[in-house]
Amino acid sequence: MHILLSWLSDFVTCGSAEALAERLALAGFPVEGLEEVGRLDPRIRVGRLVAVDPHPETERLWVCRVDVGDAAAITVVSGAPGLAAGQRVPVALPGSRLPDGQETRVATFAGVASAGVLCSEAELALGDDGGRVLLLSPDAVPGTPLVELDGVADTVLELEVTSNRGDCLSILGVAREVAALSGVRLRHPRPRPREVGPPSAGDVRVRVESPDLCPHYCARLVRSVNVEPSPLWLRLRLRRAGMRPVNVIVDATNHVMLERGQPLHAFDWERLAEHRIVVRRAAAGERLVTLDGVERALDPPDLVIADARGPVALAGVMGGQASEVTAATRILLLESAFFMPSAVRRTARRTGITSEAAYRFERRVDPAMVVEALDGAAALITRLAGGRTAPGIVEDPPGGWMPELPAIRLRPRRVAALLGVGVPRAQIGRRLSALGASCRPDRDALLVTPPSHRGDLQREEDLVEEVARLGGYDAIPVSLPEAPLTSGEDSRARVAARRLRRLLTAEGLTEMVTLAFTDAQTNRLLPGFVGRRLVPLALQNPLSSETGELRRSPISGLVRALRANLGLGAGFVGAFEIGKGYGLDAQGRRQERRTLAILLCGTWPPRGAERSGPPVEFGDLKGIVENVLADLGVEEPRVRWRPLGEEALLHPGKGAIIEVAGTAIGVAGALHPKIAQTCDLAEEVWLSELDFEILADYGSRRVELRSLPRFPAVTRDIAVIVDEAFPAAAILEEVRSLADDRIEAVRLFDCYRGAPIPEGKKSLAYSIAYRAADRTLTDEEVSGVHAGVLQRLRERFPLELRA
Repeated sequence: MHILLSWLSDFVTCGSAEALAERLALAGFPVEGLEEVGRLDPRIRVGRLVAVDPHPETERLWVCRVDVGDAAAITVVSGAPGLAAGQRVPVALPGSRLPDGQETRVATFAGVASAGVLCSEAELALGDDGGRVLLLSPDAVPGTPLVELDGVADTVLELEVTSNRGDCLSILGVAREVAALSGVRLRHPRPRPREVGPPSAGDVRVRVESPDLCPHYCARLVRSVNVEPSPLWLRLRLRRAGMRPVNVIVDATNHVMLERGQPLHAFDWERLAEHRIVVRRAAAGERLVTLDGVERALDPPDLVIADARGPVALAGVMGGQASEVTAATRILLLESAFFMPSAVRRTARRTGITSEAAYRFERRVDPAMVVEALDGAAALITRLAGGRTAPGIVEDPPGGWMPELPAIRLRPRRVAALLGVGVPRAQIGRRLSALGASCRPDRDALLVTPPSHRGDLQREEDLVEEVARLGGYDAIPVSLPEAPLTSGEDSRARVAARRLRRLLTAEGLTEMVTLAFTDAQTNRLLPGFVGRRLVPLALQNPLSSETGELRRSPISGLVRALRANLGLGAGFVGAFEIGKGYGLDAQGRRQERRTLAILLCGTWPPRGAERSGPPVEFGDLKGIVENVLADLGVEEPRVRWRPLGEEALLHPGKGAIIEVAGTAIGVAGALHPKIAQTCDLAEEVWLSELDFEILADYGSRRVELRSLPRFPAVTRDIAVIVDEAFPAAAILEEVRSLADDRIEAVRLFDCYRGAPIPEGKKSLAYSIAYRAADRTLTDEEVSGVHAGVLQRLRERFPLELRA
């Protein structure tokens, strides 16, 4: 936001530019630049053309007699067009220096001496037009240094305004801040146009059909206007504020917008069908040619200003060509309205239009400024364009509209808690009253009603910030914050995650943290265990096609990392991730389930004198999972490894579902060959995914301590030959199911294939431990129990006992 110091001084006494910049910066408005403009050489004066005669020797030049305030007029030769006696023009006298550094001298043109230069606005750095002499106001006194004319010399501050402070996107808004910070009086004149002629209500009708998007719309008529260039002071203000002068009508509305923060628009009343204004949502298929000459297709959510034929403007964004003000315009319809920020923001983003009006409407304008700004524009146009303002304002709803302003309860102790320093309640009230807020006591607090222009003040913390700003952040003493030191109890999930990380790292695995985004194909191929029943969640604005969805399982990230590591020559990748999978459940609700994902691939790193380690196999993955469960306190007899069945993720013959007490908690096995081929993985990849929520529940259970057994155990081994498809866990479950307290434990310790075992068979070796709690078992006792176990296995399974 560019702030002109002379313009700001119309509303508040602000002192030097440097002091003002420092004060604003300390209040949260950094000044990014400070520039002195229009500081012209005093020898560049106002001149009155006494006479303009053709040059006696050439047709392209004029010999001008110019009154520059001295006793006698001087002679100046010029080739500029449009010169006429009586005009006031800038004259650079000999010895004066122009802004570009050139120095003027007496020169002779075809025998006529020229004692000065008639300057264009481009030569004086006051504008872009270099083809004609700058015409000054007829009231300018000859001989006055140009730098002394109103608006020529100025100081411009470039102010950084945050997105929540739309009220400071105007001269008046910044003046309010300066007055509150400095304690000086704010001068806030309310313009009142002189009304003549028939009332506006007889010549224009206004109807708002979408009050949820436009709760207040006002219109005024100004008749008999002359559309011409704006005076110098107005053009200079607009240029230095960053806007391009167009004509006196458009410039007047822009001037009021920059001054008071309320965007306005001027329609050619005679080009509005039936002289009717309807504020409504666009209809499907409607189109509008905006002021930039682009034909735009409208969407039903767009708010438009329409006449009897159709849309004539995009509300709050840009007007239309069909009703724009031209040199032939004689009657104006001036618009001032409050448009909802969300509606303007949506249309501006969709169409890609960036305008000063949309920039302000998006950040919320002051609803109390709608009528005041409309009156200001009408008064300025009447003064500059010779118009006659029609009596009355046509508005919908009749009588105007103001939103309900919230009363916020502000506690002084809350101010002290947030700022770290106490502020007396009376001082809090004075500071907030300086902003225009009303304060009334409420027991030990204040009830604060913010002014209408401060839509950003919505909660107690917002008011605390204002108290600190107005008091000065630099006035808050530097001190170390005090905080009580307390110890909290870790959550169940954090404790479990810490235990899992420690255990898996000890197993030789590396923890990975991968992105939660993935592409649609990978999300379909690698749904994981928990995410297989979830519908993928697509991103509305993805960074790329490779990050278009939220992953259903951390396995997708591990597989991507595996490909990267194998591409860099890694011989072994052992990794795990504790992360979330995302998706929609059957009821359409968003789910974020944490899982433990494990990945193994390649050959184990060599140990000792080994040249290479053994290849990774299912037993390695199974051992890691069993160690995880054991560390979390899950007893081995409660764990079951079931055949996988139909599972798209894993190899149908090399996978298992892991159950604890009959509840499936995860899967483990080899990646399905088709998926591995799609992912360009030549080596076998072993994966496991466990439901972290279930694991965390086990990890949080109490550990029971038992005394060591007093009597020794006796172990007996058995080896059986079974079919290749026979599940080794079947014998473990059968032995454990025997109701004999003397059978303490059973485990599988070997699986052998090869001679002399027949083709299609395998040998399984088990160790059974026998123990009694009250005595040492005899060999006869153990042999009897062991024989019963062997007999039970022969009866239950098709197997052959090995000697």
